[in-house]
Formats: sequence, structure tokens, C-alpha cells
Amino acid sequence: MTEVLDLHGQDSDGGSEEMVLTPAELIEKLEQAWMNEKFAPELLESKAEIVECVMEQLEHMEENLRRAKKGDLKVSIHRMEMERIRYVLSSYLRYGARALNTQQIKKKKKKKANLPHWESLEDMPFINPISCKMVRGAPAHSKSFSLC
Repeated sequence: MTEVLDLHGQDSDGGSEEMVLTPAELIEKLEQAWMNEKFAPELLESKAEIVECVMEQLEHMEENLRRAKKGDLKVSIHRMEMERIRYVLSSYLRYGARALNTQQIKKKKKKKANLPHWESLEDMPFINPISCKMVRGAPAHSKSFSLC
């Protein structure tokens, strides 16, 4: 497994720089991104390039294992390593999705908190006083259906 993978990034000048990573370095980057995502208090930037490269590497490893001898101990060790990498990858994606969901919930709560609160129906703008009187005189079970 001396294969070298390319990982494209952007430098500060806007140009493209190319990082060359071995599979071991790629897995190390994935594990670092996983731990950062796991313990970050806020949403982090996605590492889509790393995810794509790891998925390609897993496919390549599967192809190699299909060609290997079935009873070999190395095959079972490689399968376990593949399952470990899949776990880290899926966990990384799951933490990212959870952080994104949490961020969306916080935005919704913030929007709700910014809405004005009125003490009574008369304080609400654009409410017709006639419809408010009708609501006050309506039976209790129909008040829950009114918009006032």
C-alpha cells in the first residue's frame, strides 16, 4: 500500500495547492477531523475532500481483499481495519449532521425569541377591534380556533 493520494486545497492567494498524502496520513487526517467535529461546540467547515479520498481508498481496499486468499490472517485484519475506518467516517459524518441540525434549531429559537410579545389583543398591530370583541364573546371552545 504505497499508493499516494492527491488532496486539493486552496491557499491564501486563491490558487490551488496540491497535498500528496499516503493512505496512513489520509486516515490520520480523517481521525483528526472526526475528533475536532466530535468535540467542537459549533459547526466546523466540512472536509469533503478527505471524505471522498477515504471512500475511494476503502473501495480500493475492498478490491484488493476480493483478490486475496480467503483463509489468510492478513485478510481478516485488513477487514477489521476497513470496518474501523468506516466507523470513523460514518461517525464523522453523523457528528457533522448533528452539529448542522443543532445550528438550525438555534437559529429557529433565536428567530422566535426576536418576535414581539403583546400583553393583550389591543396591543397587537393590525387587529380589528370588532373581531376581538367577537372573540371575547365567543364560547370558550371556539376561542382556541380564532386568530386573535
